[in-house]
Amino acid sequence: MSNVKHGRSEAAIALNLKSIKVVAVSWVADALLLALLAWLAGTPPGVPLIYLAIGLGYSAVTYIMIRSRYAERFADPTLSFPSLIIGVSNQCLGLWLAPEIGFFFLFNIFQVFAYGLFTLNVRQFGGLLLITLAWIVAPILQTGHVISFPIDSTAGKVLFLISFFVCLGRFVWVGVYVGGLRDRITAKNAALADKNAALSESEARFRALTELSSDWYWEQDENYAFTRMESGTESTALPPESILGRRLWECGYRVEFPGGWEAFIELTSKHQSYRDVVISYVAQDGQEYFVSLSGGPKTNKAGAFAGYRGVAREITEKRRADNRIQYLATHDGLTGLPNRTMFTQLVASALETSRRYSRTFAVLFIDLDRFKLINDTLGHEAGDDLLKEIASRFKQELRASDIVARLGGDEFVVLLHEIPDRQHAEAVAGKLLAAAARPVPLAGQECRVSASIGIALFPTDADDVQTLLKNADGAMYLAKEEGKNNFQFYSSDMRSQAVERLSLENELRHALARGEFDVHYQAKRDLRTNAISGVEALLRWNNPNLGSVPPVQFIHVAEDTGLIIPIGKWVLRTACEQNMKWQQAGLPPICMSVNLSVRQFADDRLIDDISAILVETGMAPSLLELEITEGMVIHNPTRVLHTLQAIKHLGVRIAIDDFGTGYLHLSKLQDLPIDTLKVDRSFIRDLGTKPEGRAITEAIISMSRSFHMDVIAEGVETEEQEIFLRQNGCDHVQGFYISKPVPQEQFASFLLKQNALLAQES
Repeated sequence: MSNVKHGRSEAAIALNLKSIKVVAVSWVADALLLALLAWLAGTPPGVPLIYLAIGLGYSAVTYIMIRSRYAERFADPTLSFPSLIIGVSNQCLGLWLAPEIGFFFLFNIFQVFAYGLFTLNVRQFGGLLLITLAWIVAPILQTGHVISFPIDSTAGKVLFLISFFVCLGRFVWVGVYVGGLRDRITAKNAALADKNAALSESEARFRALTELSSDWYWEQDENYAFTRMESGTESTALPPESILGRRLWECGYRVEFPGGWEAFIELTSKHQSYRDVVISYVAQDGQEYFVSLSGGPKTNKAGAFAGYRGVAREITEKRRADNRIQYLATHDGLTGLPNRTMFTQLVASALETSRRYSRTFAVLFIDLDRFKLINDTLGHEAGDDLLKEIASRFKQELRASDIVARLGGDEFVVLLHEIPDRQHAEAVAGKLLAAAARPVPLAGQECRVSASIGIALFPTDADDVQTLLKNADGAMYLAKEEGKNNFQFYSSDMRSQAVERLSLENELRHALARGEFDVHYQAKRDLRTNAISGVEALLRWNNPNLGSVPPVQFIHVAEDTGLIIPIGKWVLRTACEQNMKWQQAGLPPICMSVNLSVRQFADDRLIDDISAILVETGMAPSLLELEITEGMVIHNPTRVLHTLQAIKHLGVRIAIDDFGTGYLHLSKLQDLPIDTLKVDRSFIRDLGTKPEGRAITEAIISMSRSFHMDVIAEGVETEEQEIFLRQNGCDHVQGFYISKPVPQEQFASFLLKQNALLAQES
């Protein structure tokens, strides 16, 4: 028989077991009847016993095989064909051993064939027929036995009739019972076929969904080795060839599970379900892949643990997206540096470590000087490039353990771990200042910025994150007030300085409305004629609470807050009005110089304001000279040229103030509509002591002549300086040697006196 497995329902098996019991009873009945016939016929008494033993033995073996499902291994799990073979063989054996009562065995042989008609297929029935003929013909041919029918006695006749009617009854019983059995088995098989069809359809649907899905379906045996791995897509993350036959923790994966693989193995050993357990590994291409696993235990038909089954999904892209989101949440998108959130966490961690081990660390708050000028003049793209370059430089100057972060705008912070002393922070701050000061190529030209750095130390200056940052920020503002491009340590005195700045800013916001500003005027002398050739308007502030506030203290505050625009506009109008008043008082026309701040020069309303003030005051445009610095010229040359040309179109003169301190290239200078260069006072101060000061001044004067520009030397305080400048062809001088800045009344008197002296000399 073929070793083919056949799945059968419990109901079908129960029917088979019931029929085997009926067969066993039938063997007993036949054996009793056979014993009576043997006694009457005088045949050996052992024949019924052999007959009964064979029948009951076969029934018992068949019952055990069907009940234990061992019969499922055969092509005929009901064992109908072997049962009939044994039955007909037993009858033929009896016919051979006791031919005197052969009619009994012939009746039973006919019964066997009746069973076969209902239970066997054509091939099996033919085999049964051939075996029967062989059993009957062979003994007859060999021994010459003759089948007899001992019916001479009344008892024999009665037994013959009993055997006949038993045989007939069995024919009827077979027709009814076996037919009903077949109908029930057929119905059960039909139901089972429907279930199998539904199961096949469900499995086909499952396979179709699996093939369409990017997920995997997997199974493991009782030893946790993978036995099945199916998916509609291929993936580098879970190649079946490297997993099948192996346990998950033997495949080289890392697991994201509390307690690692040991805890995961313990969980599965308890046959517990798990969900969304992430495993990962690094492939040969260097890429890291992530997979999410969910699984639950499965059992066999007996209810015993048979392994795990579950689903898996590659989440590499999702994990990378999550990591990217997390990175963006903790890092600056422009420079890639940690942002405020992450830096605060890092400082908090440093606090805990430093407290535990009594260590010192420093926080440096850095603000770039003149960044806004570059950003406004060259554009945001250039500003972004500058920030990225500065961020890269700062990282290169720090140790691997130190952290630099960007808080936003042009503000950076640095965390210096485990510094031995204050001098270490000073050295690092010096390196950062030098790194920031190096030229940066932007928009085809070299640009320079500087940095102002504030330093706060733990635990000296603060013992919590927010206070450390606040104190470092305050120290940074002190560095700006000290002239920028320097670093300052936090001190307890700075709190009062911060209060003073806040008070100054509040007072400054109301100064214009309260009329607290005044304009002083400083004369310029023409070295060729010794006449007063011009005057510069200089802003002064007298506050009832603060007293006389020097410009160096409030100008940068006005610039930072934007108040410089209305204040500068007021200075321009006041200077023009005063010039016209002097002329109306009989003084000669004089050129009025007014400084423009960075914000004023970048203001879109500047040209309209200048034009309106000239119209309102009636002053000739040629008598107005606007002073700008080199730093305002070198950035965004297209916009600068457009603004300067618009000013020149009004008929107003333009001067470059503090010339020589910036980085304005000569080729750029000759392309600009500049009328005057003002030599910075630092070169004039060094005329008598440093040869390089004289050389620079001479070079500026010579260059101005070649460009047909006037030269004014500012900061002249001695006669020797004036003589040197006159000898070297300087056009004008300005400084305390000629006149200090004075109120308008004193300047009018000074101008009258100078004109009178000049008239006497002539």
